[in-house]
Amino acid sequence: MKDLIILIMLHNKEQIKMTNPLQYNDHKADMPDDCIFKISPSQFPKFADKPHFWYRSEVLGIKDFEYNTSTVLGTVVHYCADQVAKQLPVDTNIITEYIESFEDKEDYDPDAVKHHYVEMAEHLVNDYVLENAFLETEKFVVAPIRDGYYIGGQLDALQGEKDECMIVDYKTYHSKTTPRAFNSTYRYQLLTYAAALVRLGYTPTRIRLVYVNRHIEGAISEKTGKQLKSYPPTVTVLTETITEEDYAFINSLLELCVDSVEASKAHPELTHVIWHDQRLKEEK
Repeated sequence: MKDLIILIMLHNKEQIKMTNPLQYNDHKADMPDDCIFKISPSQFPKFADKPHFWYRSEVLGIKDFEYNTSTVLGTVVHYCADQVAKQLPVDTNIITEYIESFEDKEDYDPDAVKHHYVEMAEHLVNDYVLENAFLETEKFVVAPIRDGYYIGGQLDALQGEKDECMIVDYKTYHSKTTPRAFNSTYRYQLLTYAAALVRLGYTPTRIRLVYVNRHIEGAISEKTGKQLKSYPPTVTVLTETITEEDYAFINSLLELCVDSVEASKAHPELTHVIWHDQRLKEEK
């Protein structure tokens, strides 16, 4: 029932796992023994758009990202959706533990996460998760490219059947403007998952983004003194068909990535040329 509040809240601290499932997992233990390099679908768009960023982050290990309000909020909402899809309870204790674990970060407001996540999760669950059947949820996929290079990442959900499925990704955002089209970042990300799934015997035919926004309270107009329009959480669904051209493109990009990493190993003096970053030459 859509008017039902579906979040089942647990408050027994003994039910908190030793390892909080919301915490980041690099899945190193899940990679094959012969893996020498893991290409993450969530990071791979940087290779296409900003190769120097991707090289610094994924090859050199220079990570400059810090958790912020939006990323923590998104992780919590994802967790709620996945638990409900699996018909498992949502444990508010581990959510609170996760939210409070980042209190020392800049650009982070734990109270905002606590304030918004329940309403956002309820909308995502009631308006999408409970309305659909899922083949897989929070599936970690590992698929070979070549020579010890693998695609490895955790997708949000699969719908349909193995021989004709759709890749689903949940996105949270904070804007008055409703998303109307895939951007290149999300398209590359989901096509990378598609390329991995094909290698594992699946046939993805579509990709889908399921957006849910953060509530934005209308401000008071300085001219009229009246409250302006508020923007409550709303679910927006965008779907695209995967074409043969899409598969040819993403597979060629993955091969190019492997070749680029190998080329920079073989010819370190050309690293700055390969990755389009003069600073790499100056730093040597």
